[in-house]
Amino acid sequence: MPSLFKLWYNIPNFAPEGGRTVRWAFGPLIKLEVRGTRPLTWLGPAWAALCGAVASGRLTLSGQHLLVLLLTLFLADALWGTLWHLIAEGDWLVSSDHPSQSQQASLTALPYTVPGSPSQRVFSWLGRKLAWWRAEFWPRQSPALPGLAIALPLTLILAVILGRRVIILTAAALATMLLALLRACRHSTPPLSLRVILEMGLAWLVGHTAFGPLTLWSFVLAILYTVAYHSCLKLAKNGGKRSLIPLKLSQAAVIALLVFLRQPVMAGVVGLLLLPQMLLQPFLGQGRVELWYLRRTGPFLMAGMLLAALAIR
Repeated sequence: MPSLFKLWYNIPNFAPEGGRTVRWAFGPLIKLEVRGTRPLTWLGPAWAALCGAVASGRLTLSGQHLLVLLLTLFLADALWGTLWHLIAEGDWLVSSDHPSQSQQASLTALPYTVPGSPSQRVFSWLGRKLAWWRAEFWPRQSPALPGLAIALPLTLILAVILGRRVIILTAAALATMLLALLRACRHSTPPLSLRVILEMGLAWLVGHTAFGPLTLWSFVLAILYTVAYHSCLKLAKNGGKRSLIPLKLSQAAVIALLVFLRQPVMAGVVGLLLLPQMLLQPFLGQGRVELWYLRRTGPFLMAGMLLAALAIR
């Protein structure tokens, strides 16, 4: 379940398959492409940011608030999603310790240097790094670097516009991406848990803090629905009914929280939205129908998130 929208800067190799694409050409240098990567009814960072904004209790239908909401959704979904793809899922840590034959062939001897002297070793090291850049790093990363050069400054500018709290959460999001990149060096793919934290937990928090200070109950809901989102992604990736246990428990905890906050009507409605998810679970034992299950139960989970956010505002 990737982001709803991703922003691409002349990176045709990274664009996901399928989806509706809109392109704007500003000249021979810049081409802006926005592509939908999942249905509007599928859970993701845009919906999490919207629920966080609702949970703040300060979202109104005024023009200023709607503009802030649109900027927040664009930041949490399009920009963070693009940076996650470029940073966490990119092959940035290409080793240069063992130069290839193409690298070695590009090295030339420096004139007027004594073999084994410090200057000769320094220039040899620089030559190897330059050859590695040309032969290994640049061919792999040349499509991603322009996108990173556009998306990262735009992310920082938008965070500054939205305020100090959003700046802090954006820094946390970038740290999460870097940590995922480091973890991917050992496991070949970034950890699913870090992606979930970015797309659900931090997206919810940035939606809330764009409108006001974070509250305890909004933070608790962000944690509970992060667990639920992790269960959904794990079910889509690995299958198995065990992945549903955290999904059910997290939503049951939301119901208990609403009862504790003296919101019995909302707790009952969220409980009713959990019922179809449980009734469809027996179909999971009849083949690989995990995506079928998620497509049909996702709207119920999304509705429960929004109602819970409304209840605590």
